[in-house]
Amino acid sequence: MKLEAVTAEIRPRSDWEAVDLGLALVRRDFWRCFLMWWLAVALPCALAGWWLWDRPMLWFLAFWWMRLAGSRLVLFELGRRLFGEQPRWRESLREIPGAWTRRFFHRFLLGRLSPWLPVTLAVDDLEGLRGKAQRLRCKQISRRGESTVLWIYLMGDLAAVWLGIAILMLAGMFIPEGQDGAWQTAVQSWDPSQPFEIPMLVLRVVLACVMLAMSLTDVFVTGAGFGIYLNNRTWLEGWDVELALKRMARRIGTTAALMMAGLLCWMAPQSFASEKTDAARLIAEVKADEAFKVHTVKQRIPKEREAKTPLDLNLRWLGEWSLWLLAAAAIGLLAWLLWTNRDSLKRRASGIEPAGGKSPVRVVMGMEVSPESLPADIAAATQALWHNGHHREALGLLYRASISRLLESGCVEIRESDTEGDCLRRVELAGSPAHPDYFRFVTRAWTRMAYAGEVPADVEIDALCAGWPFDERRGA
Repeated sequence: MKLEAVTAEIRPRSDWEAVDLGLALVRRDFWRCFLMWWLAVALPCALAGWWLWDRPMLWFLAFWWMRLAGSRLVLFELGRRLFGEQPRWRESLREIPGAWTRRFFHRFLLGRLSPWLPVTLAVDDLEGLRGKAQRLRCKQISRRGESTVLWIYLMGDLAAVWLGIAILMLAGMFIPEGQDGAWQTAVQSWDPSQPFEIPMLVLRVVLACVMLAMSLTDVFVTGAGFGIYLNNRTWLEGWDVELALKRMARRIGTTAALMMAGLLCWMAPQSFASEKTDAARLIAEVKADEAFKVHTVKQRIPKEREAKTPLDLNLRWLGEWSLWLLAAAAIGLLAWLLWTNRDSLKRRASGIEPAGGKSPVRVVMGMEVSPESLPADIAAATQALWHNGHHREALGLLYRASISRLLESGCVEIRESDTEGDCLRRVELAGSPAHPDYFRFVTRAWTRMAYAGEVPADVEIDALCAGWPFDERRGA
């Protein structure tokens, strides 16, 4: 290893200065590092995508697991370029199979989730240590700056999520107007009441954006870990001192060698003369001095608790907050499940179970839609209310009667939490048995009346009553 060929300034740094050094090394050769990252990951990612095309989440998990191969190629490039080498494409491509298979069981299975991976990976790939020597070296290298490594690992994943959302929004801005029909259809078909049943197109696009963002952030996380690795070796092995001595040797050169030879020649006779003195007498006088007398003191010292280091405190704080966040998430999920299933829980607690095993919906958007709450002749009752000046009650009767008949027919599944837009979307998806054209007409008139205060014309209400498409089979 030729330290004098290093293309960066070698000196002891703080942990975050070392991170900045690694980021600067990546910025200097970013496109080469980014391209090598994808050359290592593209083939496994393509094979996983072909096999798991209908399971995007598993595909994303395989991509996340194999991104270690890309980190290895980036580390190879940074290590060579730090010492002034310019690897050819043939040399870099030759490293790809090793990036997939080198120490596969240890690095891809046992150590894959290690938070110190950006630093310890350099010990595996650049120093080539194995077994006990590798474990001791990893502990030695990661002892300094281990909390910084944890932070950059965490910030890298958070930055990947944020950048993936930014890429998705930026791509949406550049889609020409009118050309995003498939995307809009997929988004509109996403049921808010079932947030985890994401349409396949939406899931694939979002995961693709996150994968691109992860490739960008992982290159810099690898560079930051490499910077910490270099800084730790500088502190441990005194690279800066070695470089200073080598520079001094180059400056002094032959003159220093001649001066050292003359000094040795002059000191040789003096040393021989000093050897003729009574060595035994001098040794006895030195040993008789009080300073060399052996004193033995026995003292019982109570065992103290091990002092907590800043890293222990940080990890303890992080663990406590993680537990609190998990507990809050669990409580929130339980509350959401209880709220969404409150009606079925009430019915089960009261012992009332509907026929057919399915609970009837009696209230939608705060309106009573049970058949018992409606008059026998919907159209006649609506016209009577309208011509008596009770416009809101008349149109509300017509709207909730339409929902009641749809629920009674069983062709549309409407929930208590649905809005007007949700009901209309469910009716349109059900097709002609649900009379979507009529329901769209009623919904438009009702929303204008309820939210905008626009009273429909009498002719419009007469047309709605005359076109009532549902059979009158129930009495009041």
